[in-house]
Amino acid sequence: MGNRIPAEAWRIIEVKVRRYPENKAEYEERIDEIIKQKGECDGQPKGNSIDNPTERLAIKIIDDPWLQRVKREINAVESVYNAMRPEHQKVIRVRFWSYRYHNMKYFDMERCTSYADRQMKKIVSGFIREVGKKLGEI
Repeated sequence: MGNRIPAEAWRIIEVKVRRYPENKAEYEERIDEIIKQKGECDGQPKGNSIDNPTERLAIKIIDDPWLQRVKREINAVESVYNAMRPEHQKVIRVRFWSYRYHNMKYFDMERCTSYADRQMKKIVSGFIREVGKKLGEI
């Protein structure tokens, strides 16, 4: 097997990277909704504990498995992406985030970047590998 990333893992990681902009927007939207929710306050005590709104919000965020999964994916993509050189970031942006449902072909990317086909494949492969390591897929 050597240095190659298994095809199944590649596909999983690639989808998570491609969905990053949508997931980040939806994640932030859901967090805003949770924070803006107002609890019902009619002045009457509820239960035998003191109500702490901050604690209630934190528990809602922590208890939501979708939010936790997406947060982990967002952090993995952002940490690897932010550690890259700006020229390499452009390759990743063009490859994964130019079109919504599919990756831009390397042939078409040559017009947008200053790299050759083989160089772009190495950059993308390195990016996928590092994100996969952070997600535990590799």
